[in-house]
Amino acid sequence: MLGGLACARIGIVSQVTDDSAIRRAAFEYVNVVTGGGERPITWRELQRFEFRGRQIHLVSQQGIFKPAVLELPISIRTTAPAPDGSRPYEDEVSDDGMLLYKYRGTDPTHRENVLLRRAMESGTTLLYLQGVAKGVYDASGAAIIDDDPGGLVFGVALLPLQGVTAGLGLDLDLAQRRYYLTEVKKRANQQSFRYSVLRAYRTQCSICRLRHEELLDAAHIVADARGGLPVVTNGLSMCKIHHAAFDHNIVGVRPDMVAEVRTDVLEEVDGPMLEHGIQAVHGRKLIIPRNTSSRPDAENLERRYSEFRQAG
Repeated sequence: MLGGLACARIGIVSQVTDDSAIRRAAFEYVNVVTGGGERPITWRELQRFEFRGRQIHLVSQQGIFKPAVLELPISIRTTAPAPDGSRPYEDEVSDDGMLLYKYRGTDPTHRENVLLRRAMESGTTLLYLQGVAKGVYDASGAAIIDDDPGGLVFGVALLPLQGVTAGLGLDLDLAQRRYYLTEVKKRANQQSFRYSVLRAYRTQCSICRLRHEELLDAAHIVADARGGLPVVTNGLSMCKIHHAAFDHNIVGVRPDMVAEVRTDVLEEVDGPMLEHGIQAVHGRKLIIPRNTSSRPDAENLERRYSEFRQAG
């Protein structure tokens, strides 16, 4: 029979093994659900993860979350932006490509801060969940690589989910860290913009009323390349065909929210898609959000319509 000390050692090894296995399985689950981080993940999906028949939540109301079955946190979370695009607790970015994640409170010895410090010391990878809408998150890997008790922040390196699940280490150089952090921020902003716009338009195309969410986009009225902000008032919910037509100035939107089709396209003779999908929307009144604060900005509409007129 095994002595008490031997049993204790076996218990420790088993705990470490389970911790690693659970963490690895959790990352693989999130990677599959999000398509390698390209799609957002919902609160409900983050609570559906199971390991060997046991349900383990990957998120909670706490920003720094450790499930009871793990020794260290599994995730760190940020809040979704407000309708104007701002975040109540925006995490800053350092010059050396790190996300500066704020401490829990102002006490460096708070239990959650201590847990993150231990995750840093052990090289444990976490999930970074950036809110894009209420209960919806962009997911990526995260490693705590710096601790600043004076500034009350941790330095976090963001990692591609696919790299984490493939077992790749923290060998990202400065340029790679900066690039991936920028990509995560950009992706999360785009996802947040899409969710906000689609909800404002009741998840339908503002032109043709199509309601299949997977076929809907958030179209910028003024493109981001031209200074347009990713906010609801600079967006229109459109199906993919009308979004493409809008972006290429085949379909325009007048300031009174009526669709116009470019004159030369109206005169074309082609198949049923052109006739019923494009030409038929000429003169159609677009639906608008019920909430007046979410309706398109008049100046943006004027500017975009002027570009459309110049194009045709």
